[in-house]
Amino acid sequence: MRSFWKYLSRFHKWAGLILGVQICVWFLSGFIMSLFPIDEVRGRHIAAPLETELSTQDLVPIEHIMALYSGELSGARLTMIAGTPAYILSGDQGEEIIDAYTGHAWQPLEKNSVISVAQTLYKGEGEIVNLALLKKSPVEYRGRLPVWQVEFDDRDKTRIYLDGETAELAAVRTRMWRVFDFMWMLHIMDYKSRDNFNTWWLRLFSFAAFIFAISGLLMVIQRIVLRPRRPIKASAIKVGRP
Repeated sequence: MRSFWKYLSRFHKWAGLILGVQICVWFLSGFIMSLFPIDEVRGRHIAAPLETELSTQDLVPIEHIMALYSGELSGARLTMIAGTPAYILSGDQGEEIIDAYTGHAWQPLEKNSVISVAQTLYKGEGEIVNLALLKKSPVEYRGRLPVWQVEFDDRDKTRIYLDGETAELAAVRTRMWRVFDFMWMLHIMDYKSRDNFNTWWLRLFSFAAFIFAISGLLMVIQRIVLRPRRPIKASAIKVGRP
């Protein structure tokens, strides 16, 4: 039985040494993330979707548009794309975008139109320094492709991501978001996609932390309750004079 407590004590010490670093990282990353207002992290103070009123005058009836879908239709909606109304149909064949004025397939936006949309959405003080249509996701963007990346020269190093077909606002990335995302990566221990809660690293360290806590609790119980107390020697008792 003594060997069990001996090995348990050794395990507890080594586990504490290994887990201590990661536990500090968990606490530090959680603390730093709690300092950032989530709306500012998402960049809503820099760019936000515009609220526009849709007029149904002079539009092709949606019933005619829905009949054009080549597969099984599951949804249809009317939206504004760069100031022009368009129908977005979705179903088993993917999404199809139809010009609501002409009833023809939507033509992808050109750079000038994308720049105009980005400038309308942007609320900061910077200027556009780079514009690119990306077909591969950068680390900071995890949405649908292709996507327009619009980069500004402001203090926040802002990048706005617009849908490659509709130019709808897909994401806003700032320096604050990048710091938050890095801390989030450390917190959930997903060093690749940064959005997976089920990584083996997280499972392993979480389980090890649980075992560490249980082993510590057992040792406390053993030392307080189960360990036999040493008898007090008679020579150690001092008898005072009467």
